[in-house]
Amino acid sequence: MTGMRRYPSAMAALLAGLAACGGPGSIIVDNGNIIDGTGAVWPTGRLVVVDGRVTCVGAQAHCDEPAGVEVLDADGFWVVPGLIDVKEAAEVPSNEQAAYLAFLLGVTTAAVPEIPEGPEGEPLPPTGSDDARIPAPRSATPVEEPPYPLGLFGQALAATIPLDAGEPPGREPRDLQLFARSRATLADREALLDSARAMGARGAAFAPRLLEQERWAAPYRLPHGMNRLLEYALVTERIQDRLLPDRTPAEAERLGAALEVLREFVREFHAAGGSVSTATNGALAPGLALHEEMDALVAAGLTAEDALYAATREAARYLGLEDSRGTLELGKLGDFLILESDPRLDISLTQTVSRVGKGGVLYDPPTLFDALLDNPGNRVSDNPVRLLIGGAALLLTLLLFARGVRNHRRSLGPRIVP
Repeated sequence: MTGMRRYPSAMAALLAGLAACGGPGSIIVDNGNIIDGTGAVWPTGRLVVVDGRVTCVGAQAHCDEPAGVEVLDADGFWVVPGLIDVKEAAEVPSNEQAAYLAFLLGVTTAAVPEIPEGPEGEPLPPTGSDDARIPAPRSATPVEEPPYPLGLFGQALAATIPLDAGEPPGREPRDLQLFARSRATLADREALLDSARAMGARGAAFAPRLLEQERWAAPYRLPHGMNRLLEYALVTERIQDRLLPDRTPAEAERLGAALEVLREFVREFHAAGGSVSTATNGALAPGLALHEEMDALVAAGLTAEDALYAATREAARYLGLEDSRGTLELGKLGDFLILESDPRLDISLTQTVSRVGKGGVLYDPPTLFDALLDNPGNRVSDNPVRLLIGGAALLLTLLLFARGVRNHRRSLGPRIVP
């Protein structure tokens, strides 16, 4: 076996090299432990992608090796479908840099509400692409906004809270927001859970956005033991988290109680057969929010495997994309991740992204990371707010984390088989 191929560090050179490949990729991922998203697991299995589509997945004996296709030895690694982010809102316009960051953290599809223009009327840069040669998530159209905040949960709350139950302490935006976030504590708990079970039993789909409620209930704490690549994103998160209002101890207690109500609703809904999927709304940094949303689902009572499915199979169903992505099956897009560890043991292990596959084209996250640092000026939109956040994040990143990320590269496998 030879060492890992080294790609050019500059993004322009990377894209030029990939463009020379002449279209969607073909690759064989061999000897990996494959979680295909349907419930099946293939130890030391084989994934074959030809012209951007999965042509075989399963036991090696059942999947032939097409002639002339590059083979990746993934022995000891875990292969899972690419992650899907069902974004139902956007606090700030996204940009090209944010798309690249989300992609290198494993987000291969993101549904972002269309924002045709920036604040000054200028066109915004593209934030996604189906072109496998571009290291950014595929774009998807979000589902239509539900009539109630938080979708099914809001609908159930409206039916179980008396119209005259409670009032906000004031009319300031802060008071109204805190009241809306803690309103679940006023619901008839048993009636609310009955609604969750009934909705789940009929196979409804629900994207609860638990992470958002968690952040309101308590200050966000940086996760420990994560992939070093996430540290860049965390710098941006530290700036964005300041947008939340300060909470008094009494307010924090009410928000925490409301969070427990939402968690119980999700748990009962899922246990009854409902489809739970991941969704973020711009909270935290690009890509990181999706991993933390999976962790929030586990905190609500789902298993790590259920949370993984929520970000793959169920998210694809939620967006109506189950025919093309969400699982690794014959004919579907060759979008996948190679992880260093089994995410079913601990959902935080989805952060150990070693490689990202998009349409059969394989990407090395540290290489993309280096490219962002090498040419940051071309990766930030002209939006002044985004320029400020992105510039501060890049400066802090260069000072604090760049050396650590480069040192981390040598520990990343797998290796290419010639």
